[in-house]
Amino acid sequence: MDLKIGRKTLLDIDSIEYQWIRTLASDGSSTEMINTSIRRCLGGTDDVADRIRRVALGLTPVTDLLRVLPATS
Repeated sequence: MDLKIGRKTLLDIDSIEYQWIRTLASDGSSTEMINTSIRRCLGGTDDVADRIRRVALGLTPVTDLLRVLPATS
């Protein structure tokens, strides 16, 4: 499934999308629940959703996510 957000948003660590993910985590949502929500709302594969979550939580750099995205996203 294609991502519904672009590179500009993914590069902005303060974007509302990343803030939303951090809120889910701080509210106690499980990793699987967060990844499922990311896939449902923002699109992407299981791997991409997990990388987005990890970027949002500061566990991995955004470059790790960008490496797996098609050049047109």
